[in-house]
Amino acid sequence: MKNMKETRLSEYPVRLRTQNLLSISDPHDFILDAAQAVDSSRIFDPDVSPYCFDLATRSLLCVSPPDISGATFFYQAQRQLARSVIDVPFESLPEGPASQALIFSIGRCGSTLLVRAPEAAGVRAVSEPDFYRQAACHKPLDISLRSAITGATRLLPYSIIKLHLECNNAPLLIAGAFDPPRIMFILRDPVDWAASLRRVSRNQLDPGWAVSLLKRGLLALDELTRNYAVRICYYEDFRELGTDHIADVLAWTGWPGTVSRETLLKVAAKDAQEGTIASRAAVRDVPDDPPFREAFRREWSRLRPAELIARLQLKFV
Repeated sequence: MKNMKETRLSEYPVRLRTQNLLSISDPHDFILDAAQAVDSSRIFDPDVSPYCFDLATRSLLCVSPPDISGATFFYQAQRQLARSVIDVPFESLPEGPASQALIFSIGRCGSTLLVRAPEAAGVRAVSEPDFYRQAACHKPLDISLRSAITGATRLLPYSIIKLHLECNNAPLLIAGAFDPPRIMFILRDPVDWAASLRRVSRNQLDPGWAVSLLKRGLLALDELTRNYAVRICYYEDFRELGTDHIADVLAWTGWPGTVSRETLLKVAAKDAQEGTIASRAAVRDVPDDPPFREAFRREWSRLRPAELIARLQLKFV
């Protein structure tokens, strides 16, 4: 790690914040008051966490919220509750390899549920820190962000990082920041996945767009498997949170502990996305759409990447 004893950083109280909870995290999400100088060790305090990059100034913005461990979507809790913002130049970020386990997915496939099970066993997991998505969606792709991703990750005290599905736009940029990367990729039956996505969109989702999104996810999986060992998981296999499957997941993370069946049943009984627009309660009144299912089924059958699916020996798809 760099010697940061003589470095001073700027910390700004938050005066106003954006009310948009879904946009990619951005330096303009906050209106700030006058800065005060703080020691560089401030970024290692337990209330501080990385929020997003300021690419114009080549710095990482960290925020200081109250305790948000266990937040359904970490970046949304940061955005809602940040009390201050700390500007950290890239050259002041800690060095050294990041070693956390990464969970990629196609979205709407139980990834939030899956991280709840290791949490119940005592593993620290975090859902969707947004600087990964920001880097993956930045155009043109900026490979130089890889070291900044590593430095930002060193400020996350979590063993498992569940990524936003848009991280599939640049999976190697993210995975390359870890040494070595431990990668899980979660899939789901395509038609059930598309139907779930359709309900969350309040039945506004187009079948062709859903096909494109799923293909992008499988292409990301292909890129990852060509470069790294990837553990492929299926929602249908773990949705009941069976003890054997969760024990296997815990072993994959390197965690020596166990979790009881009773505890897992409690986790499974609770909505993993409670309180969000994707919760069961939020979509309770949105009907299933059989014509959409059939339209997606036809489009997927016609356009699915069959050669890639065969090479990866994927189930369902």
